[in-house]
Amino acid sequence: MNPSRRADALIIIALLLLPLLWFAPQALGDRTILPADNLFQYPPWEAFRGEFGVGTPTNGLISDLVLANVQWKSFIVDALQAGRPADILWNPRSFAGVPFFAAGQQSAGYPLSILFYIMEDLWRAYGVFTWLQIGLASVFMYAFGRVLHLRRAAAVFAAIVFAYSGFFIVSVNFSMVIAAAAWLPLLLACVELIVRRQEERGERTHVPVPYVALGAGALAMQILAGHVEITYYTLMVAAAFALWRLIGAWRTLRRWQPIARLAAWLLAMVALGVALGGVQLLPLYELVRQSFREGSATLQQVRDWAWPSRQVITFLLPDFYGNPTHHTYFDIWQRAVVPVTQNALGEPLSTIDWGVKNYVEGGNYLGIPALLAAVIGALAGLGRRSARRSHTWFFAVLAVLSLLFAFGTPLYAVLYYGLPGYSQLHSAFRWVFPYTLSMAALAGFGVDWVAGLRLKVEGGNEGARPSTFNLQPATFAVRLLPFFAIAAGAAALLVVLASVAAPAPFIALGERLLHWGFWADLATTRGFADGAMFWSYEAVQLARFGAVTLLTGLALLWLLRGRAGA
Repeated sequence: MNPSRRADALIIIALLLLPLLWFAPQALGDRTILPADNLFQYPPWEAFRGEFGVGTPTNGLISDLVLANVQWKSFIVDALQAGRPADILWNPRSFAGVPFFAAGQQSAGYPLSILFYIMEDLWRAYGVFTWLQIGLASVFMYAFGRVLHLRRAAAVFAAIVFAYSGFFIVSVNFSMVIAAAAWLPLLLACVELIVRRQEERGERTHVPVPYVALGAGALAMQILAGHVEITYYTLMVAAAFALWRLIGAWRTLRRWQPIARLAAWLLAMVALGVALGGVQLLPLYELVRQSFREGSATLQQVRDWAWPSRQVITFLLPDFYGNPTHHTYFDIWQRAVVPVTQNALGEPLSTIDWGVKNYVEGGNYLGIPALLAAVIGALAGLGRRSARRSHTWFFAVLAVLSLLFAFGTPLYAVLYYGLPGYSQLHSAFRWVFPYTLSMAALAGFGVDWVAGLRLKVEGGNEGARPSTFNLQPATFAVRLLPFFAIAAGAAALLVVLASVAAPAPFIALGERLLHWGFWADLATTRGFADGAMFWSYEAVQLARFGAVTLLTGLALLWLLRGRAGA
C-alpha cells in the first residue's frame, strides 16, 4: 500500500473508532441508549416508579425508542428465533393488526440491523449500532471530501462537522434516521466521480461501472434503512447535484454525446439502486398510497409547523431555549448547581425546555468553528478564478434553500405543490439534513483554503494537489473574520463577567426578558422561576458562546498571520 492510501486508511479507521469517545459505555459497557426510565411516565409502569426508584426521566423527549423501536426489533427477533421470518410482514400486536415490514422504519432489511438479530443483549445492540453508524457517516463524508480534492485535514474536519452535527446527535435515538442519512455523501461522491472521469477523458467513451455499482449500493442501503422522508431528501439532493455537474460538464466538453452518456449512466445508477431497495420501497409505496396523511395538512399548516424565526438564535446558542436533559442549572452568583423546582407561576417544574420546537426538531447546531470555516469556504470558493467555484456555488445555494424551506417561507409551496407525494411530509425542519451536508462541505472548503495559505506562507510542499483557491477574492473579508470573532467572543464574556460583578441590573433585565413579548408564556411556564434564574441560565450559554468564539477567532488569526498582503 502506498503512503497516501495508507494515510487515508488510518484516518478511516480513526473515524470509525472516534464515536467510542461518546458511545463506549453504551456499545462496550453496561449502559444503554434505551431511555428505559421514560416507560415510567406511562401506565402500567407509572405505578411502579416508587418501587424501582425512578424519578423524572433524564430526557422525556425521546420515548419513541423504547415505546416503538425496541418493540419493532423485539418483534423481528421473535419471528426469526421462531423460524418464521414471513411473520414480520404483519404485526398483530398493534391495534387489530397493521402492516409491519411495509412501513419501513423498523429497518428490518437494512444490513447493519443484523446486530439486533445476533447480539444476545438487544439493549447493547443499540449502542453498537449507533457507534458504527456515526462512524460510517463520518467515513463517507471524508471520502466525499477527498473526492472533491480536499486535503486530509480539511476532509476530516468536514467529516466531523457532518457526523457530529446537531442533526445527527439529536437523532441517535432514532436509529433509522441516522442510518438513512449517513449514505448521502457516498452517493454524491459516486456522482462526482462518474462525471469527472468523463470530463477528464473528453469525448472518449468512459464506462464508469464501478462507480455506478457503488452508487447504486449506497442508494439501496439508504432505502433499506427505512426512513422514506430522508430517502426523498437524498434523491432530491443527488438529483440536483447530478444536474449541476452535468451542466458543468457540458460547459467543459461542449458536446452533447458525452453528456447524454453521463445522464444515462447516472439514471442507470439510480434505477439499479431503487431496484435493489425495491424489496422495501415497493411495499412502502403501496402503504403510503393508502395513508391518511395525503391531504391531511394544508400548506399553511405545514408552514406553521416549520421553524419559527426565533429559532435563528439556536444556530449560535443551541441551549438558549433549554434542553430536555437540563434538570439543574448553574447559578452564577451562588457558584452552585441548583435543581429546577418550579416555574414563574409557582407550579412544579423539573426541566428547562421552553422552545416552540422541541430539541430534536430544533437540532441545528454545527459549532462556531464550523460556521466560520463555512463562511471562509464560501467566500474563497466563489471567487472568479477559484477551481472549486462550481461546487461552492452548489453547496452555498443548497444551504440557503434548505434554510428557506426549514423556516417555512412561501418558497415551500414549490415543494408542497410541485413534487409528488411531498404534501405527506409535514416536517419542514428536516431540511436541516441537506443544510448540514452543505455546511460541512463548505467548512471543509474553508479549512482547505486556510491550509493552502499556511503552506504558501511557510513555503511548504502542498503535495501532488495544486492550490484549489485563488487568494484575491476572499482575502479582505477573511482577514476581517478573526477580528469579528474575537470582538464578538470578548464582548459576550465581558457581559457575563459584568453580570457576575453587578447582579442587580442584570437580574432586572432577566425579569424583563422573562416576561417579554412572544415568548413570555413559554418562558414563565416551562422555563424559569424568576428573572435571576433566567439570566443565570442564559449567562452560561452566553459564556460558552463567548469562549468558543474568542478561541476560534484567535486560532484563525494565528493561521492567517503573514497573509496581510495576499
